[in-house]
Amino acid sequence: MSAHALARIDQLAVRLAILLGILMVLGALAACSSPRGKINASAPSGSAKRAGANPWTMHGVLRFSEQEEPNTLIKMFSNQEFADDVTALLFEPFFRFDDRGQPVPALATTFPTAGNGLVSKDGLRVTFKLRPNARWSDGAPVTADDVVFTWHAIMNPANPVTHTAGYDKIKTILVQGPHQVTVVLREPFAPAVYLFSEGDFPPLPAHLLAGHTPLNNIPYDSAPVGDGPFVLARWDRGSELIFDANPRYWRGRPRLDHVRIRIIPSTTTALQLLRTHEIDVLDGVPKAQVRELDGIDGIRIHAHLIAAYRHLDFNVRNPILADVAVRRAIARGIDYRRIMDTVYAGYGERAASDIPPFSWAANDLKPIPYDPATARRILDDAGWLAGADGVRAKHGTRLALTLSSAAGNRAAESAEALIQQQLKAVGIDLAIKNYAGAVLFDEHGPLFSGTYDMAWIENTEGVDPDDLAAWGCDYMPRQGINTDFFCDRRVDAYLRDAQRRSDQAVRRRDYEQAWTIMLDEVPAVIVYWDKSVVAANSDLRNYVMSPVITDFWNCWEWEI
Repeated sequence: MSAHALARIDQLAVRLAILLGILMVLGALAACSSPRGKINASAPSGSAKRAGANPWTMHGVLRFSEQEEPNTLIKMFSNQEFADDVTALLFEPFFRFDDRGQPVPALATTFPTAGNGLVSKDGLRVTFKLRPNARWSDGAPVTADDVVFTWHAIMNPANPVTHTAGYDKIKTILVQGPHQVTVVLREPFAPAVYLFSEGDFPPLPAHLLAGHTPLNNIPYDSAPVGDGPFVLARWDRGSELIFDANPRYWRGRPRLDHVRIRIIPSTTTALQLLRTHEIDVLDGVPKAQVRELDGIDGIRIHAHLIAAYRHLDFNVRNPILADVAVRRAIARGIDYRRIMDTVYAGYGERAASDIPPFSWAANDLKPIPYDPATARRILDDAGWLAGADGVRAKHGTRLALTLSSAAGNRAAESAEALIQQQLKAVGIDLAIKNYAGAVLFDEHGPLFSGTYDMAWIENTEGVDPDDLAAWGCDYMPRQGINTDFFCDRRVDAYLRDAQRRSDQAVRRRDYEQAWTIMLDEVPAVIVYWDKSVVAANSDLRNYVMSPVITDFWNCWEWEI
């Protein structure tokens, strides 16, 4: 996964069966410490004007900014955090996830459980009842055939999908009338109830796409016909995407007429447009700028803990990083708390694993500590010795690496500079090599092609803790999102067992054992769980933030 997005599904293949309740954020910024929040323009506080009083409000039109332009509007071909937002506008998943991370029936009418008989006793069959009044925006009905078509498209090697994890567990899909499918699994797979849901791949229209192979790089990718609350009206490349309300949406016409998303790579520019009220919502306000925005007339600020984690990735195919001693030393040579406090203004919670702290699967494992003395000793013992310039070398190979993030992200660039400085102190020569976000996360980009050394990125987790696709030996791109190219069969065994089990206590233990190994092997450092800060026009109503996937989950209810 965000990032928001993430870059792993964080957007990707995401995961949490039951989230603990998360307290609502309704106070001012000083009180913003709960895991979820709601922007409620009907009850203004501070200097915000009463709802509907802002002269800059374009009633019926909600204006966003996004830092990265999408490389496609089809989720199965994109790892960008923006893809989750756009998908929520254009397509209807089986389930969306609300402000507590709980599944909200969407294209599927009932969440499958063993108790309601939609999950078989042996765990091999999951039945989904589809909404009979769902329509594609061209008027064609959404049917079981669309689900079957989409599964085949995901599994077709000709389609460069970001991952097949989860979908590769399906043996077949039985069509039981136009509005019911039963997924037959090859083996029990607890996260199967979340397939085709928000954060993953929603169904695509078979009546328009059947016969196209591959599905990427065809006109549909940039002008899709969907079944979601909005339709794409215009895409001005490099500038703006405009979405109109979909009058055929099964819930009824959305309350907004238009959603406009401006592509603004510069954080400075986006902040200025927020101050001048040329945009209404800035999601992911840079933490250093939160205080200066608080109190601006007509702007309301809220923060909430989300299932998005910042991480430092290692490409273990790199000959230098293949040495676990180097990874262990780097992990201990960075002062993450200083980075969190100075760059991200303390908006985060230190992490040890990729399981959110509010998950039923959370554990008590401790983060890797900042210990530069131990880092130097580890490198000395492994034969990485300092040269005259202070940079270490071994058998003639200098300990020189690159660190990559999304270009234009001021906070990430500041963090990279600190990491560069701190690693220099332990004898590591680190160069910064950033890429445009659309390039960094592209299916042929440095992450998925394995042409990077280290990466400083954020992923968004989903609704089940299953993370085999992120770390499993058999889930290198494109089978999965293991862009660290890490393989440890012990970890595989624990994560596979967790997939097969329905008992949460057993699954929790499996994840804890897997992460005990990974904290030692260090394929990545999970740095912190993010608190998302959103600044919005105080006239905006019903914009309810979710701790998972996307805040666009209830976009049909937004009003301004």
